[in-house]
Amino acid sequence: MRTGDLSSAGGAHEYLEDSRLIAQFQRLTTELLIEKRLGRRRPELTDELYRTWLEVDQRDLKETPEYRNVMKRADRHALWLAGLVMLSNSDAAAPLSSKETEPIVTDEAA
Repeated sequence: MRTGDLSSAGGAHEYLEDSRLIAQFQRLTTELLIEKRLGRRRPELTDELYRTWLEVDQRDLKETPEYRNVMKRADRHALWLAGLVMLSNSDAAAPLSSKETEPIVTDEAA
């Protein structure tokens, strides 16, 4: 994520660790946003996100384009996933066979 010489093994390892950390931060942020939208909360998730955020901050990754992209993607992804969860738990969804089992009465049939 940070610019530098990736030709050395240490530079490549650091880049992979930064990528792993950014991906973990995105996953945790997305999970937390989903829980917030659904009205649920797990304190252990908040703690893990905070520890990861501190590591991101210590590595100076908050100023990278990857970090900014993660924040945008996590918000959109959480909104989409929370919507799916709400739809799948909705009692308002009609069964697929409702047209077959409940005939519509028209003026002609009455």
